[in-house]
Amino acid sequence: MSNGDLGSIVVKLEAATNIRNIPVFYSALLTALSGSKSVTLDLAEEPEVDLSFVQLVESARLHAGAHGKALTLAQPASGPLLGVLGRAGFIENASPEDAQFWLHKGSVQ
Repeated sequence: MSNGDLGSIVVKLEAATNIRNIPVFYSALLTALSGSKSVTLDLAEEPEVDLSFVQLVESARLHAGAHGKALTLAQPASGPLLGVLGRAGFIENASPEDAQFWLHKGSVQ
């Protein structure tokens, strides 16, 4: 986790973020959201993820929105994450907000 510009925090994912180590990611994400109005998740290494990761990020998005904070992805979902999103139905039925968050497609008005 590192501080970015203007009080934003970047949380970089480990090589694998799944049900076995999701408490570590949860702790880092909660700390980041508590300490900043803007948190960016850096997925540059295309970590191996499972549905627990997607569920936690979705929950964090709701929490951030309810508290006037922003949660974003540094880059659109690809590789293993895109596969998990597809299998879980997030891509086919994506709202404009979901498509913007996960895929960086479209714009949220």
